[in-house]
Amino acid sequence: MGRTAIFMVMGFSAIFLFAGKNMSDVSVTALDNAMNYYEHTQLNAIATAGSNFACSKMWSQNTWRKGFSNVPFGGGLISVTAADIPHGMVKITTTATYQGSTKQTVIVMVPSSFAKFAFYGGTHASAAMWEHGDTIGGPNHTQGKLKTYDDPVFLGKTTSLSGLTMAGSKNPQFKGGYTSGISIPMPAIASYTDIYNAANTGGHAQTTGNLYLKFNADGTIDWKTSSGGVYTHQTLASFAPNGIIAIDKGTLWVEGTVPGRVTLASIRSGGSSGGAVNITNNLVLRDNPQTNPNSTDVLGVVSYGDITVKDNGATLFQMQGSYYSYQGGLQVENFNSRPPGNLKVYGGIMVEYLYATSNGAAGNARRGYNLRTDFDERLADVGMAPDYFPRTASFEILSWLE
Repeated sequence: MGRTAIFMVMGFSAIFLFAGKNMSDVSVTALDNAMNYYEHTQLNAIATAGSNFACSKMWSQNTWRKGFSNVPFGGGLISVTAADIPHGMVKITTTATYQGSTKQTVIVMVPSSFAKFAFYGGTHASAAMWEHGDTIGGPNHTQGKLKTYDDPVFLGKTTSLSGLTMAGSKNPQFKGGYTSGISIPMPAIASYTDIYNAANTGGHAQTTGNLYLKFNADGTIDWKTSSGGVYTHQTLASFAPNGIIAIDKGTLWVEGTVPGRVTLASIRSGGSSGGAVNITNNLVLRDNPQTNPNSTDVLGVVSYGDITVKDNGATLFQMQGSYYSYQGGLQVENFNSRPPGNLKVYGGIMVEYLYATSNGAAGNARRGYNLRTDFDERLADVGMAPDYFPRTASFEILSWLE
């Protein structure tokens, strides 16, 4: 009996000994895991902080490329490089070190596109008023004083540089809020030569004269260079392989159903003539983004001067895409005499001048168009902006890789 008791004591002692060792090992492992987790979390925090510092620098000073090296932060060190890469983008590389471990974050920033606006008005846009019946369905900005008459509706965030003047019933509807004192200037006109260069090297480019375009939903295009000429019919892929079509010191005439990604431009590199766009009939996208938000079809139209909606007698005129005029605006031909109707733009309008689209009368005396602009939400993503479309002076994050 005594010997059995001794064996039992020895057995329980061995069990508790092994159990204690296991508990100790578990405790040590748990401590190691906790320390590793803390160090990993701290390393991530240091890397994120460095990347945020760099982005903040870029947002406050778009020419910043200096970077910084071995800056102490959070018990570790941060080094950042900023380098220009093709297409106006900037690559920011952040290297963080902590307790002998290293982590790298790579951010690509791209200049913000004017395509992010449902409406942008330059310094002369205060010459006209938004009136009853007008609706702007997305982000909008006026680089001057915003003027309203009665109760136009602004569905997105509204900003202006020089405040707000109201007339009539003085009841504009700012559904997304309104802020004054925001400056977003147009870029220098020299930046638009990039579009022509792209058209000249991989698309379709023409100098002076007229260029008439009719886009077809089957991926073809009809084109000619004089009003009395005969249209040439060919695939869009063979006419402009990269989708960029431009005319310099001439006039562009366009209508139809646009397939894929297309940017059209009528620029003026010199002289005193040319650089206008005439839209002769509905200009829409083949894969309609209003019914298919996953559509990848995108249209950009860039003009030195006015973009004119020609008088085709229609009471409904439809345009899809982003429309940008450097020195002009979007004008409606015969706005004070054509039949009353609606001009609907799905995408955005960026202009220097804001022209009247109707005669402003009511009832039977009404002539011209009410303008309704609905923002294409796809264009809030800078990666969806039309190729070579004008850009603002500020940057946005295109990608963030860790």
